[in-house]
Amino acid sequence: PACPSCSSPTQSSGLCVPSVQEQQDGAGRVEGYRCSMCGVEGVRFPRYHSRPEKLLETRKGRCGEWANCFVLCCRALGFDTRHVVDWTDHVWAEVWSKAEGRWLHVDPGETVDKPLVYEAGWGKKLTYVMAFSKEEVQDVTWRYSKDHQDTKQRRILVRPRWLVKNILELTKKRQLRYPEEEKSGLMKRRLAECLELLTARSVGEGDRIGRQTGSMAWRVARGEMGTSNTEFVFSPTKDEED
Repeated sequence: PACPSCSSPTQSSGLCVPSVQEQQDGAGRVEGYRCSMCGVEGVRFPRYHSRPEKLLETRKGRCGEWANCFVLCCRALGFDTRHVVDWTDHVWAEVWSKAEGRWLHVDPGETVDKPLVYEAGWGKKLTYVMAFSKEEVQDVTWRYSKDHQDTKQRRILVRPRWLVKNILELTKKRQLRYPEEEKSGLMKRRLAECLELLTARSVGEGDRIGRQTGSMAWRVARGEMGTSNTEFVFSPTKDEED
């Protein structure tokens, strides 16, 4: 976050203990920052994840906040929407399109319907990508993988059978009170999606772009600027000079 005193960039000073009010507002953790220019300390950045409506007030955040707020608004408008978590550190959304009969990839602040952008553009090596909705949990890794065999080699955190078993159990719990007709419709949709996920995708030109949001220094440090050979030079901050 920017310094509240001089609006200059801040640097991380570690995690803070959430206040009672921050916890009530849905902040599971609070990041602390200090200003690299005027020296102001104690700049707090609460991560409001469990109560996304708070983000409509703060209007501050990163990919997690944007995805939470986007999913909140879509669901309020009646769209079937998923919260998608990438184990290599990113979050986005998926929205069900009745017209196309499929889940659309939507990354608020980045791009729409370009699922291969993370590997083909950002340079990520995906492992597990999980989608969560009020009706189900689904492993959607294959939608975002440009090379299924390569991705399989990196999925070593848990046994595949254990993962499938737990995903199905979580989905069953979420649909426990649903009428049988609705469960049947969701199962048909899920089976159709599974067939789609097994189909390998081809990388298009629109998938070859690097990350668009965040400071350039931050994106370069994460290696998410894409395949460009451009070189970057950064000036040291006051703290770094000292």
